[in-house]
Amino acid sequence: MAFKRPTLPELLTRIDQDLLSRLPGAQAELAVRMTKALAAADAGAVHGLYGYLQWLERQLFPETCDDENLHLHSAGVPRRTASRAVGRVRFQGSDDAVIVAGTTLQVDGREYRTTEEVRIADGQAVAAVEAVETGAAGDQDAGVQLRLVSPLPGVVGQAVVDEDGIRGGADLETFGSWRDRIMLRRARVPRGGAAGDWEEWALQVPGVTRAWEDPLGMGPGSVVVRIMADDASDGPLPSQQLLQAVADHIEAQKNVQAQVYVVAPETEPFVPQLWVLPDTEAVRAAAAQALQDLVDREGEPGGTLLISRIRSAISLAPGVEDYDLQWPTANVEHGTGVLPVWGGAQWIED
Repeated sequence: MAFKRPTLPELLTRIDQDLLSRLPGAQAELAVRMTKALAAADAGAVHGLYGYLQWLERQLFPETCDDENLHLHSAGVPRRTASRAVGRVRFQGSDDAVIVAGTTLQVDGREYRTTEEVRIADGQAVAAVEAVETGAAGDQDAGVQLRLVSPLPGVVGQAVVDEDGIRGGADLETFGSWRDRIMLRRARVPRGGAAGDWEEWALQVPGVTRAWEDPLGMGPGSVVVRIMADDASDGPLPSQQLLQAVADHIEAQKNVQAQVYVVAPETEPFVPQLWVLPDTEAVRAAAAQALQDLVDREGEPGGTLLISRIRSAISLAPGVEDYDLQWPTANVEHGTGVLPVWGGAQWIED
């Protein structure tokens, strides 16, 4: 039989009655008596101890422990650290002018520094740069102009981000995501390249939010790993920098001779056609959010969105009393490597 934690009133009554049973004479049973004060003090202390024991029990398991104690269960699953955005910028200036490594540039208060020394030839030079601070906020689009913090002889004071942009910045992993990966590791022990290992390795790279592996996806001896970067500023598709970072990380982890391809999945918008009752903005928003959560949670490359799950998501959305789903009317299947993404709902007027 499970233990039931006594409530504070129950503890107060128990202690009061216990004190009365040990005090002789009628004086002990007066309506206003010292035993009630003693019982209240003791009951409060005991109730707090019960609460502390209950808290200790929760800390024993990763699914219930507090965020600050999650590291106690994270052996083999380190938290994804924040990463710097990286890319390349194009300088202009006089031939033979040198741009040393560590040259600082900035835009909108964010600083970047070159990671290699380059020399201008034919009026221009391309240098690799990284954000000084970590985080997704360091990403920059192609064509953005960065200005030199300190002038360089023979170099134009502005540099332009090249066509790949500055990408790959990621924030510190949330506790929820870290907890999910810890639970995944507890459910399946890695084996150096068996099924499930490739997906787990990809998820260890900062910036990766979802990953899927496709053994033999490019023929015998190959593994295709598809990733998404839902939290990236240019997401949800991953940048070239992130694809390369995942490929490098997997190469360092695997101990089997398999050719690994890290790619972004092809995407196909999921646009349901439906009507809800009551037909209000709040109910529409709730139904759309429920469907978007379903697509993000259960969509996978080459997978199937079950019509039963779609209908269930709509019916369980807050405020929905009735609905009519005109599309889809059956399971939604996707081809190899094709991932469903939320494309918004198409609302049917009553």
